[in-house]
Parts: sequence; structure tokens; C-alpha cells
Amino acid sequence: MKHVYKGIIEGNVIRLENPIELPQGTPILVSFTTLYKERQDAIKQRQLKFLEQGFHLGKKLYSSREDLHAR
Repeated sequence: MKHVYKGIIEGNVIRLENPIELPQGTPILVSFTTLYKERQDAIKQRQLKFLEQGFHLGKKLYSSREDLHAR
């Protein structure tokens, strides 16, 4: 079973933001990815820009209902 947790490294200790729901002594495999706040903020801004612009998805766009029924 795969779970993703966020945390911070302090020396040789990883401090997680949320508690882990596993019993003591459970064997696990740890893999981590470094998060850069600036990069995350840039991604967030880019995604918000896409949402504001909208998507065409290859459809014809009509400005009004009358334009749609005129065809």
C-alpha cells in the first residue's frame, strides 16, 4: 500500500506534518522528493492562469444562444 506524507528533515530525523497510521515495528520503504517552495508557487500560478483562460478542447465556441441556433 502506498501513502504520501509531507515533512521536514531536521538533522537525521524526518518530522512529518501528519501522524502515520501504522503499528509500531511495521517495516516500510522510504522514498522522498525535495519540494521547492518557489517552484511550487510557479506551478500554482501557471495552473491558475490556465483555469482563468479556460479550455477550448476543439469545440466551436458560440458567443450567444442565438448564434448557436442560427446555424
